[in-house]
Amino acid sequence: MNYKFSKIVLIILCLPVSSFCQVKHGSVEYLKNCNGIQGITLGADISTIPGDKLTFLDDDSKFDADSCLNYAYKDSTVLKMENGLLLDVIGIRAYKNKIVNIYLFFKKSDSYKILYDFLVYYGNFTNKPYEYKDIYNWNSSLVSLALLYEARVNMGVAIFTSNPLKREILLAKVEAAGRSIFNDLFIHPHPNALILTNTSAMNK
Repeated sequence: MNYKFSKIVLIILCLPVSSFCQVKHGSVEYLKNCNGIQGITLGADISTIPGDKLTFLDDDSKFDADSCLNYAYKDSTVLKMENGLLLDVIGIRAYKNKIVNIYLFFKKSDSYKILYDFLVYYGNFTNKPYEYKDIYNWNSSLVSLALLYEARVNMGVAIFTSNPLKREILLAKVEAAGRSIFNDLFIHPHPNALILTNTSAMNK
């Protein structure tokens, strides 16, 4: 199976980690308090995972558009969830070596089992953007969760996202865009821009 991120619809979600959470399950606060899955913690340094258990996802070692690296977690012991569900792959996305996403790939036949568990652990979803599509979102200030699966696709995917790191990535992209515009206008202006500027000045 090809797990390339370009083929995955944008989603944000996670799976429960009851052993690491102190808040009683059944609300979005439980999602916020857990902040991870199977011993993987959002915001933690990627070095907290032994290097021999990580490989580049799809053998792609290049940074993506958000300056993140994507890994596959090779430890087969973490693929089995508490409810007996067996995941196909766990992916990890890191920004400046900090874990910003945990991706969970599962068989479509297990989708309702995962949805049921999410409802038990995190309460009712905070929004369902499309009435006739199986996309469910749970949102908190620290962590965002979504679930996506489609009838015509054999696999589903889950992404557990750190909102603070997500905001940091967005801010970095905005600042980079601002620097690029400044350089284009003042540091390395295009010749046509200079002509237009001089023409405007002469017409005043």
